[in-house]
Amino acid sequence: MVRALALFWSCAVTLAGLGVCWPLPPDTFRHYVKLQAEDIASKIQRHRDQQSHLSVNIEIVDKSLSLDRSIEGLGSIVETLNSFQKALESLPNSTNAQMSRDVGTLQSYLEQRMVALQCSQRKLTVEKNLETFLKNHRPFPVTLSHTLLDRLQKYLIKLTRNLDQLKIC
Repeated sequence: MVRALALFWSCAVTLAGLGVCWPLPPDTFRHYVKLQAEDIASKIQRHRDQQSHLSVNIEIVDKSLSLDRSIEGLGSIVETLNSFQKALESLPNSTNAQMSRDVGTLQSYLEQRMVALQCSQRKLTVEKNLETFLKNHRPFPVTLSHTLLDRLQKYLIKLTRNLDQLKIC
């Protein structure tokens, strides 16, 4: 009886502790995002080094994947990562699937931070222009894949240089 009661209370205390959590301090959060972004960028670089004979010269006119798009806080970062993730998911390749999962992990981490900071949630949608672009370039999956990975790598490098934007909703 005593053991059962002790087990019950230890489980109750453990479960109560799970319900209360505090967001990471800003410096720890920025460091984690930087490490994750650099990790994805280095994976892309390793993949590009193995496939160095391929060109990345497709003109991407979709604004959601544009390199000119500015980083304007957590909302815009999550939105852009969502576009990259959806684009990578649409392509057949195990490398793309892994990159899509990595980007999704980073995106969900940033979404959790938005909740912790009580930021208003943006509705994440894949723009019709992106869907049309992907549909038109579906016959060229290898070239499109390398172009998307190149853009994603450049965006992540840009993100690591603008970590102060992680404080803004």
